[in-house]
Amino acid sequence: MSSQGFGVNPGKTFTTTDLPLPVGVGSVGKTPDGTWMFVQASGAIDQYAAVVISDDGQAAMVNQTNDTVNNLQVGIAQVAAANDEYLWVFVGGVGGGGVGSGIRVKAAASYAADANLYTTTTDGVLDDDTGSPAVLVKNVVGLTTLTGAGTVEVKTTGYMSVN
Repeated sequence: MSSQGFGVNPGKTFTTTDLPLPVGVGSVGKTPDGTWMFVQASGAIDQYAAVVISDDGQAAMVNQTNDTVNNLQVGIAQVAAANDEYLWVFVGGVGGGGVGSGIRVKAAASYAADANLYTTTTDGVLDDDTGSPAVLVKNVVGLTTLTGAGTVEVKTTGYMSVN
């Protein structure tokens, strides 16, 4: 990832022993790679997991159970976080990510490059399979094809959301 914007540190998690926190939960910061939101983990979050973000800034790994609320913000964690830790997640933006940005998301096996990304039954993992009850994650695609499950660099055309 390129240089960090004011206060944005997507490579670090924060705990309650790190008080005061660098910014408030729900704060937004920008880097040359896109827009980031400071959130609190609601359950453990894997590195590169896609997350849904509630109105109060709580982030949980997305799956086909928690993706049905209208207009939920989606982010991508670039570091793993334990329950109740704080972290910056990538939320996209016009021209966000891209080749060489290092911003990655977990993707299922056989993901095809530049295909839309959808939720799966596996926490934090996205795929190009449109089968029901998969929900489209808007404004994002992966940039490489996978044979097995792994991570792909992403690019965004706006802020990511579901429904």
